[in-house]
Formats: sequence, C-alpha cells, structure tokens
Amino acid sequence: MPDTHSTPTDRFGNPLDPIVRYARGSILQGTPEEVRRMIRARHIVGERVRRLGKDSVFDLSGMNRGSGVELDDVPHLTSHVPFFERFEGHTEPLALRHMGADPAIHSALILNRVSASSFITLTTLLGAGDDVFALVPAGGVTHPSAARPIAMAGAVLTEFYSLESLAQAWQTKGAPRLLIVTPITASKKHLPYDQFQGALALPRATHTLAYVDDAHMASRIAYFQEPRTFEVGDIDIAVCSADKHVAGPRAGVFVGRKDLVEQIGARAYELGLEAQAGQYVGVANALRNFDPAVVREAGLLAESLVGLLESEYGQGRAYMGGPGVSIAGDDVVSIALERRGGGLAPSLVAVEAAGIVAMEMLRQDGVLTIGAVSMPGSSPAVRLMMYPDGKRLGLERIAAALDHGIDRLSQVIDDRDSARALLLGE
Repeated sequence: MPDTHSTPTDRFGNPLDPIVRYARGSILQGTPEEVRRMIRARHIVGERVRRLGKDSVFDLSGMNRGSGVELDDVPHLTSHVPFFERFEGHTEPLALRHMGADPAIHSALILNRVSASSFITLTTLLGAGDDVFALVPAGGVTHPSAARPIAMAGAVLTEFYSLESLAQAWQTKGAPRLLIVTPITASKKHLPYDQFQGALALPRATHTLAYVDDAHMASRIAYFQEPRTFEVGDIDIAVCSADKHVAGPRAGVFVGRKDLVEQIGARAYELGLEAQAGQYVGVANALRNFDPAVVREAGLLAESLVGLLESEYGQGRAYMGGPGVSIAGDDVVSIALERRGGGLAPSLVAVEAAGIVAMEMLRQDGVLTIGAVSMPGSSPAVRLMMYPDGKRLGLERIAAALDHGIDRLSQVIDDRDSARALLLGE
C-alpha cells in the first residue's frame, strides 16, 4: 500500500491542495497570487541593483538563470542562418554526456524548462486510467509540474516514500504504466541512492516506462557523489536542469530512448516547447563548463551553516538540502509563533510564512532565495543554497538575514494586511 497521511492537512489543520501538496492561504490563494509575489521579488531585485549595484544582491537560490551566452557566440546569433552553421546539433552530444547516456541508445532534446519536459512527456505517454507510481524521498512530494500533467491525462498518481512500500504495491497491483522517480525534491529532500537504484530494478511489464525527474542532478552527483542519471539503472526517459547548480539558462535537458524522444519531441515542437537559439547555445556552454567541485565546496559551507541554525532554532528544524540548508514551512511558522510568544493559531499558512521570510531577507539584506523568485507550486520552505554567493556573503551574515526575516514574520503572523503588503506590495 502507498504511504498516506492520516488527514490531508498541514500541522495546523489547514487542508492541503491536492496538486502542490501545501495549504493555500487567504493571501497566496493560488497560482495568480504566487506569480504576483514572484514578479514583486524581481522588481525588488531590480530596484536594489539600480540603487546599490549588482554586488548588493547575494544570490542564495542555487540557480544561475543567466543567458549562458559568451561574447564570441553573439555574432552567430544575429539570425537563424549563422546559428544553424555554428551551433545546430552541438548541444545534444553534451547533454548525453552530462547525463551519462549512451549515444547508441539515447538521444537528447533541449526544451525551454524542466516543467515543459514533464508536461510533454506525461501528456504524451499517459492515458485515462493509467497507473503512475511515484517514488519520492520521505518528507517530499512529486513536483507539481509532474502531478499536474498526470492529472490532465486522466492517469492515477500513487505516491510512495520508501522502496519497501513501492515494491509491495508493485507486487500487489502489478507493474504500473509509468514509474516516476524524484531523487531530490523541491524541498531538497534526498532519496537514498539504494532506493533510487532499487526502484529501477523492479520487474517491469512490457508497457512499463521509467521516468526520472532529476532536475537537481548537478547537486546529486557533485554533493552526494552519485552516478549521473543514466548510469544509475534502466531508465527510459529523464530530465535535468541547465540552471540548478549549473551556470546556464533556465532550460530542460531531456534525454531518453531514441524512439521515445522522437515521439515526445514531435509534440514538443508542435507546442513550441523547444529551447530557442539563445537558450540552446547557453545550455551547451553551461554543460561544457560544469564544475562539480564548486558545488561540493558550497555543500561544505552548508554543513557549517546547518549546525549554526540548529543551535538557534532547535534540533532537526534546519536540515541539509544538498549543498544548502532548508527549514520546512510548518517549522518556519512554529518558530515565528514561539518568537511571538505562543497564543492563537497563526493566520498565515506555510507558503505565506516562508514567502515573507524570503521577501524580507531580500528587501532588507539583499539576500535572494528561491522562496522569493520561485515559480508557483514550489515547496513552501526557506531554502538557503550556498551556490553561487554563500561564500561571498558569509555564514554570520546569512544567519543574521534569516533571523531578520523570521523576526519580521513573527510581527505580522496575525496581521493579514501587513503580510499581504510584504508578499504582494498591496
């Protein structure tokens, strides 16, 4: 049987949204409000840079999201004619190498986002009533960018948090149409390698496919020192990110069996999901220049930070999220309530509380985290990734900025109007 929670609520009794798996609040009620929060954060960054310069923002997002384009590339991007001569077909071999794939069996496609890869893969391969078994680390969830298209296709998603429970259901119900594995979740929970490998070794029916959402592959291989995706086991299709601990643009590096990539790729081109010229070139540069040593160094810095935060906020609340430190959204709420002095139940839910901490860290201290600029559906956790600017900022200043953010949250946790102003500028 799958692992289930006793009730679909958070720690404070708020019902969980069935797709994103966190509670919606009275301020961040859904995707439109989360987009407004994201755009507001971008504007705060822009205004700060205009006033104080680029170095006044410290990027602890774990992402680059620059163009990845180098000066020598620019003359060949003036139109598609020089682009085809200079670049066409050059990124895909780098993608195969980056993910440990076999060019004789696999091919690659560069898409405009990891989410686009999941959308087009799952809506192409799944039909109504198909069983999808998902293995995720304990404490994590399958990313909404996968859960949404599974629901759109009419397939049935069943989530498992251990290899043992997955194998039991596999034996009881039979092999599913699709196995989807998430080695590292958006909340930065990490699946033990033996469970990852064991899931791929389960006996498959002829119709069973394995899809790996390895968006965080770079930190998985660099910090956890695990093999590249296709070196783990029998995988049909997989995707990783070109900007998560990789110095490239936001794009999906999509690799799989040649027949599946051809089938899925045709639909991707139909719907305009393929990477455009600048992205395509930037991804090639990012993959070519990827340096695991930089990510490992960030992880060592995070190991020092986690102890510092645990001593401040309590054992187990701050946890290693690969080369970074995370605090779950419900714990952020609890810490703010304790600082306020206890009392009534909070007026804010986890995604709002973590968002306020992130927005205040950005506004007051110039510390940019995923919680400020993340896309809707991202995990409601405070995430402090040491790549790329953790070393430049330093542990003491990171801890102080976080404390400023939590202090501000404790002041507005029962004041929806002030909280709304901090999140949405209203």
